[in-house]
Amino acid sequence: MENIKAMGLMSQVAMGLLNHSGSATATQLGDRSKYVGLSDIGKGAECMRAAVANKVFGSQHPKADDVGVWYRDQEYDKVTVALKKQLILQRGHWFEAGIDQAFEANGTKFFSQLEIDAGFDGVPVLAHLDFVMVANGAVRILELKSTENIPDCLYTAYETQLYGQLGFLAKYWDLPCFSIRDGTGQIIHSKLSFPKLCKKVFGVDMPESVQDVDLEGWVLALAMSDAKAFGPYKANDTMTRFCEKTAKSIWEQADELRNNNLDLNTIDFCKGFHPLCDFCDHMNTCPKFTIIELGDSIYNDILEELEVLKSQKAKLLKDIAIQEDQVKDFYVNSGVNGDWLSTGYYRFRCSETAGRKSLNTKALTAELVNILGEDEVEKLVQVV
Repeated sequence: MENIKAMGLMSQVAMGLLNHSGSATATQLGDRSKYVGLSDIGKGAECMRAAVANKVFGSQHPKADDVGVWYRDQEYDKVTVALKKQLILQRGHWFEAGIDQAFEANGTKFFSQLEIDAGFDGVPVLAHLDFVMVANGAVRILELKSTENIPDCLYTAYETQLYGQLGFLAKYWDLPCFSIRDGTGQIIHSKLSFPKLCKKVFGVDMPESVQDVDLEGWVLALAMSDAKAFGPYKANDTMTRFCEKTAKSIWEQADELRNNNLDLNTIDFCKGFHPLCDFCDHMNTCPKFTIIELGDSIYNDILEELEVLKSQKAKLLKDIAIQEDQVKDFYVNSGVNGDWLSTGYYRFRCSETAGRKSLNTKALTAELVNILGEDEVEKLVQVV
């Protein structure tokens, strides 16, 4: 009975998140099937198939009513999967709201979800910028990314998205292409140049030419207990043209797919390992994951047990790291300078060592596969 009640609560949370996600996206971003956004362009830079499929078929998230049916039929595993995915997706919006409040508290002059109409050659392109901070003669674009763990370097999609923001803001600086909305999605100011928008909203005088502006872009990666800023990035004409080329390819192939003139599985897809494949809504039909059914269910049982064990291992490693950090912090703050501390049954101390540096061959191989393809990397490894 307690488990049923607990799953009832979990189901309510999952349903609420799904309902909120749908309404919030429609309010701030409109009908995403009607234009190419910068997140589409970033995705297309890594996997064109995923970007086109998203444009035509949309995200494959369950409906809130589906969760209710799963709860009724006691399919609790489906409820849990839906909830976990929504928590990951919604985490970014929660971080964004928190950063918005932080900038407000600082008295920062900034736009949130600034829109740029960057359409060209019949291709509707609409860019949404998380944060754009302005001062006299200076502009800083900030793109937020929510992550489980802070990465050492950015994914291609994230960098491409930021380059698009920088490039479009610079290209359309003095043209009537900029708009902002309120929290309900209603237009506040529409089709102004960026200098005129800054003057109207903040009373800030910006140069008429973008060449006279200090323009930078940053990606802020946020985890629950850590953060890292990547940058600065500058507007780059080559990257702007690449973003436009990618947008045009997405739009044209999406149109062909809608009209049944193109097979989705003939579109280029990401080769080799990519950690974001697990989050792709169109992974199950991807040629990259060709499936051969095994008749013996024992393999499913083995893999299911392995998944549980790996999940337990990941949690243990995380818990160990937290405990170690607590012990190290206590030792450093105690000021004992290299002496041993005793708890009665254990003694410990912290010291600095040079450690060792080694090449992460798995990460290198995965990156090379994405660039060169599996056959070329295999030849390269054999030569080495």
